[in-house]
Amino acid sequence: MNKETNRKGIMVAMGILLIANIILLAFFLFNSSGSKKPDRKSPMTTYLQNEIGFTKEQMTEFDSVKADHRNQVKDLFDKMRVNKEEIFKELGSKGFSDSAITDAATYSAMQQKELELSMLKHLKIIRDICTPEQKAKFDTGFYKIMSRGRDPQINHKQ
Repeated sequence: MNKETNRKGIMVAMGILLIANIILLAFFLFNSSGSKKPDRKSPMTTYLQNEIGFTKEQMTEFDSVKADHRNQVKDLFDKMRVNKEEIFKELGSKGFSDSAITDAATYSAMQQKELELSMLKHLKIIRDICTPEQKAKFDTGFYKIMSRGRDPQINHKQ
């Protein structure tokens, strides 16, 4: 019985942490864009201009792709927000049974996967804007932009 209680606790904690991560990601994605000054460039924009050498035409295409991606991600978060309440209600109505916890965690994992796939496809689209020479630079450096703001020790281990 103690193993089952521990397992339930771990599953609940995993579900809560996964949902908290998704909410935190949404907060940073949508809150930071609204608080930026209009002339301040994103790290990716600066990277593409300064390191990759994007032309004005490429930057225009990137801005369009970026806006499309932002809308797609917003739609994903809206969908998750709508379904989250139903998932929580189901957890409560099923008394936080193992199957309800597993279902909630599976749903959260599927949503996280959808977000990750969206981000990776977005990177591929950005890469497709590059010339062949720029692709080589992009392939060897984009991860530095993606990992900025994280623990610098992790970035230097690679």
